[in-house]
Amino acid sequence: MTVRQRAAALSAELAQRLAEPSQVAGERGPALDLTLSDGAPGIALLHLERGALRTAHRWLGEAVALARTAPAEAPRLYEGVPALSFALTRAALAAGRPLRAAEHLAGQVRDFTHGLARWERQRRPQDGACVTIGTYDVISGLAGLGAHLLDAHPLDSPGRSEALSEVLTALTGLTVPLRVDGRSLPGWWTAQLQEGLAPATAETGHANVGLAHGAPGPLALLALAREAGATVPGQDTAVRVLAGWLMDIRQQGDDGPWWPRTVVLGPDGGTVANEAAPGRPSWCYGTPGIARALYLAGRALDVPEWRDTAVAAWRAALAGARRAHAEQAAGRLTDAGLCHGWSGLLQATWRMAHDTGDPVLRAGLPWLAERVLELADPGAPFGLTPPLVHDGLTSDPAGFLTGAAGAALALHTFATDSAPATGWDRALLLA
Repeated sequence: MTVRQRAAALSAELAQRLAEPSQVAGERGPALDLTLSDGAPGIALLHLERGALRTAHRWLGEAVALARTAPAEAPRLYEGVPALSFALTRAALAAGRPLRAAEHLAGQVRDFTHGLARWERQRRPQDGACVTIGTYDVISGLAGLGAHLLDAHPLDSPGRSEALSEVLTALTGLTVPLRVDGRSLPGWWTAQLQEGLAPATAETGHANVGLAHGAPGPLALLALAREAGATVPGQDTAVRVLAGWLMDIRQQGDDGPWWPRTVVLGPDGGTVANEAAPGRPSWCYGTPGIARALYLAGRALDVPEWRDTAVAAWRAALAGARRAHAEQAAGRLTDAGLCHGWSGLLQATWRMAHDTGDPVLRAGLPWLAERVLELADPGAPFGLTPPLVHDGLTSDPAGFLTGAAGAALALHTFATDSAPATGWDRALLLA
């Protein structure tokens, strides 16, 4: 079989192993959590994308039941009502008609978003008030909620555009410089430690560079919104500030440009990269995720330098991934999942190759798919080698963000060589 045929077969097998909520929950409890990352809404995305609507309905039914009794959660795309709302919006798209539950939850998401956006707009960076990562990022903050609100299909309702505008206004304001003891820092500088994001002071804090938790998330949303015709005053300027910062902090390696995970204060009080070499080429914190945001900005504002830098950095990341894999070197990808594994790099590279037509990126897709395929394990409960422990945490083996559901989705994109019909990777702000 060809690589595409093998990818299609493994995607189908993984979907089959994830067909029954009770069976998956029996292997691992978080399957019935109300989350995109680990739980029922995220696994439903796989079946919606594959057109298995009855199976998806079972998973969504479990999620809806959870939502009826779940305690109120913080407003975040990957947890609680917004996670279910995102999945139900995809279900309405797959069904070709509005769903009452989706309409109801969309109103709750708008309410959550209004509150968080208003809270962020009241922050005074000019007086030294730092933003928290959970306020603005993709996983927990405004960038993720805005990604969901950006979807106008298959239903629209009064209030969605207003809520999206509030998000865009708040994220545009994120570029107002932070003033601390006479020093000017990026407006997205946070008084949190780099590892674990524990509270700290501004001096011991950092500016996060990863797409999942850093400045590229707001940049990607602002760029995609502009292309969709959703704009607020100052949005283009904010895109230029964020993209310009990424251009300024990029590093140059043997293979080409790359970005650090974080920027911190150096001994002289200036900002410096906190890493001396490229890390894993992952969606969450690696160069490819960052480069995708820069490319989207360059496409939205028609800045060739940003687009060209993004492609050059992506080529460099793929070259480094090949070398690290061949040498079993530190910093290589070892998991199959979307967040920090091979599937995330596969999906993101497919998007970039499709958008740019770059022959190097296109030629790298089969090799990336092979890396996911070699992690197939028929003896494992969900068909893949379980994720390794990272930073003391064990990733979910079945769900969307780090497990089999997400890997199956990326394999499906590669196998069909077509953009996701449900737009599921909007949750990663890749498109």
